Amino acid sequence: MIHSRLLTSPLPRSQMLGSPSRRRTGRRPEPGYRLGRPGHPAEEPTLLIAIFDDSGSVISPAGTDPLSNRYAEATRAFAAVSRKGAPHELGAVLHFDTPCSSDVDPVPITRRGLVTLRSGLRLPPDARGSSELEPSLRRAAEMAEVYPDHSATLLIASDFLLMDPEPAHVLSELAAFPGQVHAVVLGTRLPAGVLEEHITMTRIRRDDPPGAVARALFSSLVTHRPGSHVHEGP
Repeated sequence: MIHSRLLTSPLPRSQMLGSPSRRRTGRRPEPGYRLGRPGHPAEEPTLLIAIFDDSGSVISPAGTDPLSNRYAEATRAFAAVSRKGAPHELGAVLHFDTPCSSDVDPVPITRRGLVTLRSGLRLPPDARGSSELEPSLRRAAEMAEVYPDHSATLLIASDFLLMDPEPAHVLSELAAFPGQVHAVVLGTRLPAGVLEEHITMTRIRRDDPPGAVARALFSSLVTHRPGSHVHEGP
């Protein structure tokens, strides 16, 4: 059984979620955080599906990620694995607003596949700001059914302020997903006990240091990769 875990770090409260360094240079500063070792390709076929919440409570100025840095950090996590990726390791990106232009069906997490994945790691231009999880959750379950020989991992980056007509039913569907589930909770408003015990949970606070989201996704990406290690700390 996988138990919940919290990745939190006490830091000054002046930073937005995953905000980059504010040093002014002639070029974009390199991220000042480490992810760890990606290890070697998994011995078995794998499928990582990442779902992103783009609702107002996440992207508004008072939201949990107003600068949308979760996408920049997710891109770095995928890129780190893609450098040593293999065709049997697949990745997909969905949004609460599915279907939308930034949804990406499963592609290999390789250098070539990263080009396609990048197109999904952004705020969808046609997003309506949905707070309903069920549409993307069901699509993720359908993807897993298409690849029954792949060990599936579902990662959801959301504040979990769900507006589904029957949120309890949706959370039951989440618990029944055919694979591992990793809830990356943006903010600290999710009460204990809302998610089933076997769901891995990482809390990302608004004032956490850069890299918190990237490491959360990276940890799911390397779950089945031998020789991998997730760096803990800044």
